[in-house]
Amino acid sequence: MTENTPAPTPASPRRTAGRHRRPAPRPVGWSLTVAALSTVMMTIDITIVLVALPAITADLGLSLSGAQWVINAYSLTFASLLLAAASLSDIIGRRRIFLIGHVLFLGASIGCVLTGTEAGIIGFRALQGAGGALVFGTCTPLLADAFDQDDPTSSAKRTRAVAAMMGIGGAASAFGPLVGGLLVETGTWEWIFAINIPIGILVMVATLVFIPDLHRQEREARRAAGAVGAPGTTGAAGAVRGARISPWAIVLIIVSLVLVNYGIIDGQEQGWTSEIIIAALTAGILLFIALILFELSKRDRAMVDFRLFRIPSFSTVTFNAFASRMFSFGMMPFLILWLAGQLGLSALEIGYVSSALAVPMVLFSAAGIALVRWVPVGVVQAVGMLVVAGGLMLGLVMDVDSGWADLLPMYLVLGAGTGLMLPHVMSLAVAVVPSERTGMATGLANTALPLGTAFGVAVYGAYLSDRVNAGIDGMQFPPAMPPAMESQLRQAAEGGLFQEIAQRSPTFAEETLGFFIDGLHGIFIIAAVLAVVGAVASVVFIRGKDGTGTK
Repeated sequence: MTENTPAPTPASPRRTAGRHRRPAPRPVGWSLTVAALSTVMMTIDITIVLVALPAITADLGLSLSGAQWVINAYSLTFASLLLAAASLSDIIGRRRIFLIGHVLFLGASIGCVLTGTEAGIIGFRALQGAGGALVFGTCTPLLADAFDQDDPTSSAKRTRAVAAMMGIGGAASAFGPLVGGLLVETGTWEWIFAINIPIGILVMVATLVFIPDLHRQEREARRAAGAVGAPGTTGAAGAVRGARISPWAIVLIIVSLVLVNYGIIDGQEQGWTSEIIIAALTAGILLFIALILFELSKRDRAMVDFRLFRIPSFSTVTFNAFASRMFSFGMMPFLILWLAGQLGLSALEIGYVSSALAVPMVLFSAAGIALVRWVPVGVVQAVGMLVVAGGLMLGLVMDVDSGWADLLPMYLVLGAGTGLMLPHVMSLAVAVVPSERTGMATGLANTALPLGTAFGVAVYGAYLSDRVNAGIDGMQFPPAMPPAMESQLRQAAEGGLFQEIAQRSPTFAEETLGFFIDGLHGIFIIAAVLAVVGAVASVVFIRGKDGTGTK
């Protein structure tokens, strides 16, 4: 045995006494291809629907709350099941959960194409989110399995491959509105869902044909070699054996988030003092508290380890991930309603305008990654957040006479700030927690992103609806105006349909547009406050060159 030859270990999953087995083939190229395509599909479906929202609203007759649920039904189920997906993949198998998720996503996409009702589109979007979580939650483990752990260079290769996959997914999410605009402009809004069908079939066929179930094979080999540790220990693969999938935790997560979102979204329509709204908000909050207590009681066996939030830097970076989506994709639907309903922009034109947010987000991500070579990562996070706050303040120049060009300065600066801070979320989440909790930490940070979108849509929508309706309450209507027409006016104003209002009354259109713009100004201020809070927290709690507190 030479000096450079590693000694065989009894626990090696590919060696048995007296003979040497050929290692299983490692389909790295195919694994990266299907993982990247799947990541694109699952992340882009959060944002691609934004520019199609006016067309969906007009075709299906959605209310403002219905339009919000078209977005949030996906985001909430996606976020709620994301943590469980990773645990399920360890128990049932990566490839199996990956394929089940694709089947759900494909079936739901077909349902979105065929449905013709508000309830149908919301229901199928929720099912899409469930499938998306199963797929997205297993993309990284499926890709990681393709690298041979016995190869000393595999760690660096795996890191580069995962970074490439996440980078592709991030770019797809940012450019989702432009892609959606192209599809709606060249066809109909159903195309944004129909495009998932051929891609999904291609990915499933490629997975079945070219990617073996490596995770199952290696578990069987480790079991045969006696390498699988007892529960509560860390096995050969580095996974924490204590954490367990919890059906009760999954139910509590989904029900509590849906109830809180329902209360926020429908509060204006049904009245904030409505018994059903108060009950929904109260029950949602109590169930989430029950989830926290339930998971804390399980300690190392918890599916969601809330003890991680005792680490100030982890809490800060998770908040930053949450806030970054609230002040970008969370408020974008309402700007799109204005672009379509007041300025009359087509879906493709809205996609072009939205690229002013996406392009700097991608470009400044590279700058943010480079900056940490010389500047502490907490400072980079803080600078990014302050740039975001400045960009949001630029939105206050909008008024009733503004055009789409007046939105560009805010979008450009907002995208630059988000690009600076967002690339470090995952690396920070891993750096500041114990090594045996890195998977859960990245899962929580990933979950914060779609939750930020969902809560942004809910909170901003409720605020905007309240401002518009408060303004309409003070208007002087003609005595002979039927109550039904006043109700239609309110719904049209909430949906940004000011050109339709102008056909009946230019005066009403101008007044309600003013209320809508005032509501947007309030949204910008709320988001800017969140950004400043994130900046201060980053400086105070994310210390040291790498954010761990070490110099």
